[in-house]
Amino acid sequence: MLFSDKTQNNIMVDLIESVDGDISTEEGTLIDHSFRGAAAEFERAYIGLGQIDKNGYAQTADREHLMMRAKERGIEPFQASNAVWKARFNVEIPLNSRFSSKELTYACIAKIGDKVYKLMCEQAGISGNTKKGELMPLGYIDGFEFGELMELLEPARDEEGTEAFRARYFSIVAAAQAFDGNRAQYKQAMYGMAGVGACKIYRVTQGERRIKIYFLDNGYQVPKAALVAEIQEKMDPVGKQGEGEGEAAFFHIVDICPCISEAVDIETEITIDTGYTWEGLLPSIQGKIDDYYLELSKGWENEDFITVRILKINAAIASVEGVIDVQNTSLNGKEENLFLPQNAIPVRGKVICRHH
Repeated sequence: MLFSDKTQNNIMVDLIESVDGDISTEEGTLIDHSFRGAAAEFERAYIGLGQIDKNGYAQTADREHLMMRAKERGIEPFQASNAVWKARFNVEIPLNSRFSSKELTYACIAKIGDKVYKLMCEQAGISGNTKKGELMPLGYIDGFEFGELMELLEPARDEEGTEAFRARYFSIVAAAQAFDGNRAQYKQAMYGMAGVGACKIYRVTQGERRIKIYFLDNGYQVPKAALVAEIQEKMDPVGKQGEGEGEAAFFHIVDICPCISEAVDIETEITIDTGYTWEGLLPSIQGKIDDYYLELSKGWENEDFITVRILKINAAIASVEGVIDVQNTSLNGKEENLFLPQNAIPVRGKVICRHH
């Protein structure tokens, strides 16, 4: 770290060395007292200078200063978004009516079918991506008997973390060199579209004369067909591909493709602590596995393919309170790491405990 050697003691040594040899600088002398106070002030000044230096570079800046630097280029952290669900009811409901499901609340924003509506979770962040239970109206609705969330249409995301924002900042800065039709231009275009969380771009080859772009939604999940169609329309509209009608360069034919998901079945032997049961532990174990899979999906863009590791699965299960030991774990029937296809992300399949 810059100025790390500028401590009070080191500064004292430098100050004392500057004094003529015939002047006493022993502890307790006037010189000693005055130098110690000055050295303490100098140390604080150097600490401040070190912070200024650190926050002058995007690579080392804290969140506040990174945001200030990025804002000069019109870049800001993604804010937490709100999940949108398809929901059905036994009766027609008014727009803007509100519902609760455990700790979450939802507002009706659009009608999309017979007794089927779009509901937006009023709490921003990924907590809204999980179905909590039945919907209960927060106001009177004549004839209401039941309501349920059917399908997550638009997954929410949490506020962008500092390191993810830093990486995106550098990616955008690098993409400033983008020109029509190069890889940086397509990546920049993809990240400028709502709903895109990660993407991979495959160049034209001898065997495949079309540019392929695979992507995940902003929840790092397999995107819905409607989102794929929307991105295709913006990038290179079907029926007009190669004509430069979208973001794609003239003569470039671009196909927008969703990633696929691969279910991973887990069988393992778990030793359970006294007072716990497999049935009681299963939801927490499933949650930890889902967290690991999400971590893998977030890294998909920078990997040739995803590897699901038994060691990580065991660690995820063992982190659950009530689990004493985990061993003899298999993934899709084999006691070895699982290598997924090139553009596949893992999703939880069956979780089976052989003996407990």
